Amino acid sequence: MTDAIYIRAARPEDAGAIARIQVDSYRSAHAGILPQDYLDQLSYDEQESDWFELLTSGTPEVILVAAAGDSQLAGYALGRAQASCGAPYDSELVSLHVRRALHRRGIGRMLVSAMAASLASRGCRAMMLWVLEANPARAFYEHLDATLLEGHKLFVGAREVPYGWPDIQMIASPAPGGDG
Repeated sequence: MTDAIYIRAARPEDAGAIARIQVDSYRSAHAGILPQDYLDQLSYDEQESDWFELLTSGTPEVILVAAAGDSQLAGYALGRAQASCGAPYDSELVSLHVRRALHRRGIGRMLVSAMAASLASRGCRAMMLWVLEANPARAFYEHLDATLLEGHKLFVGAREVPYGWPDIQMIASPAPGGDG
């Protein structure tokens, strides 16, 4: 991938690439954290079908991709204008994954910022997310000034903790072109 990265709304034809990024990211980032049998059962075909269905359903969820001029996807983010954590958080970054080979190039930051801007354009004021407690990605969110919030929940037997930005504008960049 030699072209500049830009953020755009995901399209149905992105479903396969998003599925590959998701499955590969889960298997590498969550090895040793989530049960291996759970990671082994993840399927590109099943995830592609799920993403295609979501992308063609008219969902209110926001799905953004980081793309290069050569059309290869570098990562994606899924968000919604509703949070599972409660007030004051009125939006949630549900999922963020970047191809492992492209980590530490600012792509994750671009996706988080674009998601925040997109949710802000829908009237959201604060954004939160859940991350596995043992996931080193926590440092990424802390670097972006996310605050560790109270509470936890379980995901496939592993503990997740919430992070949040009480002012979505502190992380937002200009919304990606068009319908974000």
